[in-house]
Amino acid sequence: MLILRPLLISSFLLFSFNSSADDNDTIAQHNVAIEESLQIASGLETIKLHSTHFNPTIETFATLVDLLPLLQARTDYFKALAEQQTAQLQLEQAQRDMQRIQNLQHENAVSTRKFREQKNQLDIAKVTAQATQYQSATLRLQTEAQWGKTVSHWFLSDQHPHFIDLSQLKKQLYLLSLPKQLTTPPTTIALQTTNQNEFEQAAKLISNAPISGKSQQTGTPYFYLSDSAFYGHQQRVNAQLPTQETAVSGVIIPASALVWHLGQTFAYTKIDNEHFKRIQIDQKKLLSTGNYFIQQALQQDDILVISGAQMLLSEEFRAQIPAEDDGDGDGDD
Repeated sequence: MLILRPLLISSFLLFSFNSSADDNDTIAQHNVAIEESLQIASGLETIKLHSTHFNPTIETFATLVDLLPLLQARTDYFKALAEQQTAQLQLEQAQRDMQRIQNLQHENAVSTRKFREQKNQLDIAKVTAQATQYQSATLRLQTEAQWGKTVSHWFLSDQHPHFIDLSQLKKQLYLLSLPKQLTTPPTTIALQTTNQNEFEQAAKLISNAPISGKSQQTGTPYFYLSDSAFYGHQQRVNAQLPTQETAVSGVIIPASALVWHLGQTFAYTKIDNEHFKRIQIDQKKLLSTGNYFIQQALQQDDILVISGAQMLLSEEFRAQIPAEDDGDGDGDD
């Protein structure tokens, strides 16, 4: 019994040591230690996170509307209007000429042949004026059938503000097909480039889009006008549609808090005065302010590094590189 006791004590101490080592390994995983003086010298900054709420959205996409057909329709329409105005002027002149001939006929100062010629010219002018009216009206109806009354009105008006913005590329018109889970189009959606290299733009509902064969999705297509234009020619952009679901809680962090390693995104939180922990960020939502909404990886009251995260990442991996004199040696005693 006296022999077993030291063995039991030794086993207990060994178990306690191994358990402590495992705990230390767990704590040390993704951790980095930086002296406070180095933190100050490197400009490391932190903030305390606060919980906020974010309304869920449906992720889909929108396609940029090609305005060339609308611009061509505008050209054809205004050409038809010019022809209509010309025909109207010719009709008014023919009516004045006919009135003059009639006055002369009453005075027996013009021949019957001359009277008939003038009447034929008047009839031709009437038919021509009527034809040009039909032509301009038909062009308007065709444009409305393809693009809807709202968008057609923009382009078939002389100087409509939205036409000016679109023609000068200050705003952009997008086509969005409503996903099946939504029955009513939202009045405002958020648009973002696929590479997320620009701030998202708000876009307002304009009207339904009666364009056949143009939709990339199932569902009713709608036109949306962006508040401003993206740089470059973004044929397809991501779209976030608000839903009626309950808002989810999370935290908002600045983009400067994120670092990337091997294709993954991380952030650092401060554990104590000199220790920091690297946390993987699997899901993030880019907001229009350039910040990100994080739902799970980070929590309220976490002390987040917002400046100096890249330095911490470099220091962490530098510390993992063994020194040149580390190892088992060359075997010489």
